[in-house]
Amino acid sequence: MRGDTIKILYIIGTLDVGGTEGQLVELATRLDSSRFSVVVACLSSGGAFAEQLRAAGVKVEVLGFRGFRTARGLARLGRLPGLFAAFWRLIRFVRGEAPDIVHGLLFAAYVLGAVAARIAGTPVVIASRRSLGLFKESQPFYAAAETAANRMTDLIIANSEAVRQDTLRREKLPEDRVIVIHNGLDVDRFQLSPDDTLRRTLGVSADHPTVGVLANFIHYKGHAYFLHAWKDVVWEFPRAVAMLVGDGPLRAQCEAEAAALGLSGSVRFLGARLDMPRLLAIMDQIVHPSVEEGFSNAILEAMAAGKPVVATDVGGNPEAVIDRETGLLVPPRDSRALAEAMLQLLRHPEEAARLGQAGRRRVAERFPLSAMVRQYQAAYERLMEEKIRRRVADKPEERGAARAQ
Repeated sequence: MRGDTIKILYIIGTLDVGGTEGQLVELATRLDSSRFSVVVACLSSGGAFAEQLRAAGVKVEVLGFRGFRTARGLARLGRLPGLFAAFWRLIRFVRGEAPDIVHGLLFAAYVLGAVAARIAGTPVVIASRRSLGLFKESQPFYAAAETAANRMTDLIIANSEAVRQDTLRREKLPEDRVIVIHNGLDVDRFQLSPDDTLRRTLGVSADHPTVGVLANFIHYKGHAYFLHAWKDVVWEFPRAVAMLVGDGPLRAQCEAEAAALGLSGSVRFLGARLDMPRLLAIMDQIVHPSVEEGFSNAILEAMAAGKPVVATDVGGNPEAVIDRETGLLVPPRDSRALAEAMLQLLRHPEEAARLGQAGRRRVAERFPLSAMVRQYQAAYERLMEEKIRRRVADKPEERGAARAQ
């Protein structure tokens, strides 16, 4: 610690547009600057959010790991030329920054970050769990790497109770080592009126029923189930338009499937966007068809915008959406149930409006960004205080110095 200021180094794979990345931007730029200073390290590349952080005065370093952007890539690192040089750059960077806390987000970052932090002598190491651990099943390398990293980690922060319980079950950790801090949102950002210019740009009009899916195209987000459900929706509402916001490895496959289903005219693939409040303002409902989920930022954003949500009943989704009070929950992998829920809201706009308004109130009351930031600040300060107390207790000369002060 430098005086009363705690220096935090966040480590993440990239700062491309995504839920975890967006939450990191919100947290890093809103911590109390009189109590915390922040640096962000990207293992492999920067991205759109890196520029946002730099514009806010946050130092962002890209360390140049190559060949991975996911946990699966970490398993291949041993065969990559230059791995050890990149890992040594990470260690040197941590040592040079001399943070009080290293906080890793997502698998590769919290595994490599924990090792580098301990080699560099960082006092406190934190890891975030932001998804269910299904990707680690039948992958002994992942389990071994995570077990080793856990021995070097002081605290694990889950973003939902579902993720916490999954972490405790899979990783056999003491309950007090894993806490929950839900994602938070600045609700005021999402209080926008529909933008007719944006509608014209996207080729929709105010009388087009408009449904949004806000998720990158990765295997567990369930886009295929949505597309099959969408066939039933456009049968009854032929002017309906679906806006699929996001990017990722399965985008081309989903575009081909939409074409094969005859849906190209009713589906817009918008790619990664940084104007979610404007987009949400022109949507009538949001669908989240994932087959697994930690805690969805997209759902919170939809609720903050006053939009009714149809979501699968998996992971942390029920912690955000209360069925038939703030949205509708359906079983995963069930396109028919998904279609019926969407149709129910389109047939009954009064019910849709009621659910949307209730969702907005729930986000404002239960998941405000200010509460999330306060909880992280409290966790950081508690860990530093505990570390200092243990150090003083272990060294008699420091106990004497502490009493003299």
